[in-house]
Amino acid sequence: MPDLASEEKQRIRALLVDLLGGDQFTTRVLDDVSLREAGLSSNALVSLLVAMEDAFGFEWDDDVQPEVLRSIDSLAADVATLRN
Repeated sequence: MPDLASEEKQRIRALLVDLLGGDQFTTRVLDDVSLREAGLSSNALVSLLVAMEDAFGFEWDDDVQPEVLRSIDSLAADVATLRN
């Protein structure tokens, strides 16, 4: 059985490719690297969060902790938790 977190990471990477118009960003950013430090803008992060809501079928809480939004790893872990 595939690792759920791995599937979530792949889907998040695919959303980033769609949002950013190519895979240049995702091919150079590791799963545990800060998305902000890697160069993802605030607008792009908000767009990613909205796209994730649509793709995964949930809504982010208003009080989501900043560390959840840090990296692909942390986003995928939170999505896996929300979906269980």
